[in-house]
Amino acid sequence: MTVFKNCTVVLDVKNVPFKEKNKLRLALLENGGNISYVINKEVRIVVNDLSSNRQRSIQKLQIPVVGTQYVWSCLDQGHLLPLTEHNLTPQLPYPTSEFLPPSGRIYKEGDHDLPEFPSYFQVAKYSVFERTAVVQDKLVFCVTSEDAVEAYLQLMKQMETEEFTKTHTLPPEVERLASYSLQQLLLEEKLNCSTLSQEVGVFVELVWTEALGSLNNILTVPVSRISLNDVSRVEGLLLQAQKTEKEDEVKALLEEVNTLLPLRMIDPPSKDKLVSQKLDLCQLIRDIINVSEATLGSPSPSSLGKYRALRCSIEVVPPQNPEFHVVSQLPVQIQQILRVSRGMELQLFKEDLGNIKPLLHSTSSSSFVGILSRGLLLPRVGVEQHGIERTDIGNLGGGIYLSDSLKTSVKYSKPSLTDGSRLLLVCEVALGRCKDLLKKDTTLTCAPDGYHSVHGVQRTPNRLSEFEDDEFVVYNTEQIRLKYVVQYSLEGDKLKEFQPQINTHAVPIEAKYVFPLEETAAVCGFEAFINGKHVIGKVKEKEQARKEYKQAIEKGHGAYLMDQDAPDVFTISVGNLPPGATVLIKVTFITELVVRSGSIVFLLSGSVAPWQQRATLNQTTQATVEKIGVTELQSEGEFSLSMSIEMPYEIINLSSSHRIKTKRTDCKAVISTLPGQTLGSEGLQVSFSLSNIHMPRMWVENHPDKDSQACMLVFYPDFKSSGVFSSGGPSSVSDVVILLDSSKSMQGDAMLNARRIALQVLKSLDRSLKINIISFSTDGSESQFLCISLHFSSLQSCGGSGGSTDLWRPLRSLSLLPPCRGVRNILLLSDGHVQNQPLTLQLVRENSCHTRLFTCGHSLTANRHMLRALAQAGGGIYEFFDTKMKHTWAEKVRAQVQRMESPGCRSVAVKWQQFNPTVPLPVQAPSQLHALFSDCHTLVYGFVPYCTQATLFGDLSGQEIKTMVSTTELQKTKGTFLHKLTARAIIRDYEDGILANSEAEHEGKKAELKSYIIELSKEFSILSQFTSFVAIEERLDTGFTDIPKIISEEDVDILPYMGSTEEKLKSVHISSAEDDDVWVTTKGSIKAVISCSDKC
Repeated sequence: MTVFKNCTVVLDVKNVPFKEKNKLRLALLENGGNISYVINKEVRIVVNDLSSNRQRSIQKLQIPVVGTQYVWSCLDQGHLLPLTEHNLTPQLPYPTSEFLPPSGRIYKEGDHDLPEFPSYFQVAKYSVFERTAVVQDKLVFCVTSEDAVEAYLQLMKQMETEEFTKTHTLPPEVERLASYSLQQLLLEEKLNCSTLSQEVGVFVELVWTEALGSLNNILTVPVSRISLNDVSRVEGLLLQAQKTEKEDEVKALLEEVNTLLPLRMIDPPSKDKLVSQKLDLCQLIRDIINVSEATLGSPSPSSLGKYRALRCSIEVVPPQNPEFHVVSQLPVQIQQILRVSRGMELQLFKEDLGNIKPLLHSTSSSSFVGILSRGLLLPRVGVEQHGIERTDIGNLGGGIYLSDSLKTSVKYSKPSLTDGSRLLLVCEVALGRCKDLLKKDTTLTCAPDGYHSVHGVQRTPNRLSEFEDDEFVVYNTEQIRLKYVVQYSLEGDKLKEFQPQINTHAVPIEAKYVFPLEETAAVCGFEAFINGKHVIGKVKEKEQARKEYKQAIEKGHGAYLMDQDAPDVFTISVGNLPPGATVLIKVTFITELVVRSGSIVFLLSGSVAPWQQRATLNQTTQATVEKIGVTELQSEGEFSLSMSIEMPYEIINLSSSHRIKTKRTDCKAVISTLPGQTLGSEGLQVSFSLSNIHMPRMWVENHPDKDSQACMLVFYPDFKSSGVFSSGGPSSVSDVVILLDSSKSMQGDAMLNARRIALQVLKSLDRSLKINIISFSTDGSESQFLCISLHFSSLQSCGGSGGSTDLWRPLRSLSLLPPCRGVRNILLLSDGHVQNQPLTLQLVRENSCHTRLFTCGHSLTANRHMLRALAQAGGGIYEFFDTKMKHTWAEKVRAQVQRMESPGCRSVAVKWQQFNPTVPLPVQAPSQLHALFSDCHTLVYGFVPYCTQATLFGDLSGQEIKTMVSTTELQKTKGTFLHKLTARAIIRDYEDGILANSEAEHEGKKAELKSYIIELSKEFSILSQFTSFVAIEERLDTGFTDIPKIISEEDVDILPYMGSTEEKLKSVHISSAEDDDVWVTTKGSIKAVISCSDKC
C-alpha cells in the first residue's frame, strides 16, 4: 500500500510507549511515507501527542498537527483522510488563561465591544519587541494592579516564544506607534542619559554660547552671580511697578530692580515698555541660570549638564533617514537637522483639533535656550498696553506667528555670532478651523469665535490682500509641538573659522587646545586675531617663550603660545582670554604629500589619542588665571576646507573622503567641501594621480632676502625594468625569514603584538615564497619553524624564553647558509635592545649582498636608533608600529611587504655639484639615505649654494647605478617655501634620523647640533622640540575683529572664472601616513584653507 506516498511525516510522540511508537514508524515506512526528524518546508504532517515542543516551527510553517489515531484511520480507509476533522490545536507553552484575570479575555482593536480606556494615563512598565511581520495588537483589561503585572509578564513570555526579539530602544521611525504617555516616558529616559553624541553636544554649546553672549552684552556682572531668587524678586518688583501710578514709588521700585539686576542698557522712556523688556530679560536669565541648579551648581557645566537642563530631547536626524529628505527640501544650505521633543507638549498638544500642518518659526539663535526649555511663548505683555517693538509688526495681534514659506521665515533670522549658522524651527501646528483674513487686525488676542487659528492670506495679482506673505497665527501654546530644528546657512553669511576659541566663562581664562597634524607637516606660522588686533607669533626657545607668555598674563595682557608635544601633536594656549571674547587662531603649515600605490594623497588628521591629549592639557604654563582644556567638542566639530592644486602633469582620478565640489582644468583643480561636513576621528583624505609620476626631478629655490639656496631631489625608481628582478635573477626573492625576539623585554603584550604583526605579514606575503619563523633570545637554542599554516596558532609556540636579545646568533647561522640564488629577506620584530651591537651590525653589513634586513619596532621603549641602524646596514627600511594606533598597522605591513617583494638599491648617497669651490659644504637631510625600492619615492633636501645638478649613487645587486637630476638658472624659484621644507627635514632628521653609526656618537652629534637646530627653527619659524611660538597682545584698547573679512582674504581659488560641480562621493580608505613614502613635485603645490570651530 502507498497511503503515505511522497508524504513526509514528523513523529513527535515522546509520551507514547516505545513499542507503539516503533509500530507507528514501521507502518508509515511500509506505506510509502518518509519520516523526518526536523521541522522544515518538506514536512506535510506532524503527528503529535500535544506536547509543547517544536510549536514555534510548526506555527511558522503552518503545518497541520494530528494525533496518532489519524495514521491508523488512514490505513484503515486506504487513503489520506481530510485533515480538518483530525487537526489538533497546538498547545501553547503555557495556557492562554494564565495571563488573564479570572473573568478576563483578550480583545483585538477591531472588536465592537472594546471597553473604554481613559486618554490620559501613565505608563508603569513597557517592553519593546521587534519582528518583521503583520502583527495585531492584543489588549487585556485588568481591574487590579496584580492582575495587570501578571498579564504583562505572561505577554512578554508569549512574545519571546513567537520569535519576537526584545530590544532596549524604540527606533525613531516607529515612535509614533507608541502612545503619547509612553513617548513621554521614553523622552524622560533620553533626558537622563549619561552620554551625548558629538553633534548634539556641538548644538547645545552653540545655543548656550549665543544666549550667554547676548547676556554679556546686557549685564554688567556675570550671570552666574545672579540667583533665581533675585530674578523672582525683580519680576515681582516689575509687576508692582506696572500697577503703580505714583512716579516716586515707580522710581524707588526701578532703583531696586537696577540694584538686583545691573544692566548696561539704557532704560526706555516709556514705563510700560521698560517693564516689558525687563520681564522678557528675566525669562532669558532664568533660562540660563537654571542650568547651574540642573548641574548641581557646577561653575563650568558640561554639555551633558546643559542638555539635561533644557529638558528637551535632541537627536540628530541621519542624512539617510526619510525625515531628513523631507525637511532638507528647503532651498538653503542644510548643515544638520535635529529632532526635538518636549514632554509637556506630548501631554498638552491639542491633536484633536485636527488640520495639523508642519509650519516654520524663525528667531534669533540667542532665544533657543528658552524655546527648547519651555516652548514658544505668547507675548508676555500686549503691544497695545506696553509698546513692545515686535518683529512681526503684530499684523494679527498678540499670537505666535508661523509660516509655510522659508522666504518669510528668513526675514526674522540672524546668523549666530558663534559659527554664522541660522536656526529654524519646524513645528507641528494644530490649526483646527482656520479663518482666512485679507485685512490686518492688530487687536486680536484669540481666534475669532468658532475658529482655532487665523491665516493672513498672501496677496497675488488676482487677489487683493494686505499681507505680503502667508502668516499663520495661533493664540494658544498648546496648539504647537516642536518637531525639528534645522541648522542652515545662506549664501554669503557662512562664517568660516580657522581655530576660533570662545570664552563662555565669566572670568578671564587660559584655553588650551590640542590638535593633530601629519608627522611630515611643518608649522611655519602662528597668528591671532582678537579685539580688532592682529598678533603675529615669533619662534623662540621654549623656555624663553613660556617665560614671556607667563609674564604677559601676569600683567593682564593677552598671550598666545604654541608648542609641539610630539611630531604630530601640537598645543595652542590662549592666555587671559576675556569673558565672551572670540579669538581667531591662524596656523600655517607646509607638508609633504604621501604617495600610495601610485596615488598622491593629502591627509588631515582628525583626532589626538585621549591619553596624549590629557597629558598635554595637564601641563602648567601659568598660574594667574584658570586653565580650561578644550576637549568636549573636538572630535567632530564643524569643518570646511578650500584647496587649490597645481601640478606639472594632468590630474586624474581625483577623489575625497568628504563630499566636495570642484573646478578643474588638466593641471589645476580647486576643491571645497560642501556645507555640514565634519572632520571626524578618521580625518580627511584627498587623493589623485598624475599622468606622469616616475620622472626624477630637482627643485631649487633662492631666498628673497639673503644669499641662500635650498634644493630638493625627487627619486621614483623602477628597477623592475632593468631585468634584475626576473625569476632567478640577482634581486629575486628566494625566501623570507621572520625573526621573532623572545627575550625577557618582549614578554607579555610585546610578544602578543609581535605575533599579530607576524600574522599580518604572513597573510600578505606571496604564498609561493618559502617562509620561515625563527624565535631567538639569549641562550644558544633557537626555535625554527617552516610556516605552512597561516593561522595565529602556528605562532603560539614562539613564546618568550627570557634573557636578552642576542640577535647576532641567528644572523650568524643564516649567514653560514646564504641563498644559492636571489635575495633573502629578513623581517625583525624586536624592541631593538640587542646585545653586542658592533658584531650584530658587522654581520648585517657583510651579508647585505644576499640578505636584506627589514625591522619593525612596536614598543614605546624601543631602541629606534638601533632598529634604524640595522635596517640602514641591511638595505631595508624601519617601521614603527605604535600600539596606540593599531589602525595604522595594516598599511605599515603592506608597505613593508611591498618593499620586501621589490628589488632594492642599497648604499645610497647623493653628490651635490657645486659650481663655486669656496662655498660652504652642503647640509643634507636625511644625512644618511635609506635603501631605494621600486615604486617607492624618496626625497632629499639640502641647503646647497650654487648648485643646479646632483647625482644619486647606489648599489643594485652588485651593480653601481647613477642617476643625475638637474635644473637651470631660469627654472629656479624665489621664496621661502622650499627653505621651510628643507629646515623641517633637517630638524626631523635630527629628531628621528641617524646622525652616526654608534648610538653614543649619534647622541654626541645631537648635542653638538642642538644650537644649530634652534637657530634654524627660529630663522624659518619652524616649530621644533626646542622652540615654541609666542605672541603677546598688549591690551590698551579694544576693537572689533571682522572674522568673515579675515577669512575672505584667504582666497585659494586659482580658477575664479569657472563654476563648481559637486563630485560624487567615492569610497576612500583613510590610513596613517606615519613613516610613509612622500613626494612633492617640481613646481607642483597644494594650498589649502582649513576651518573648524571649538569652544571653551
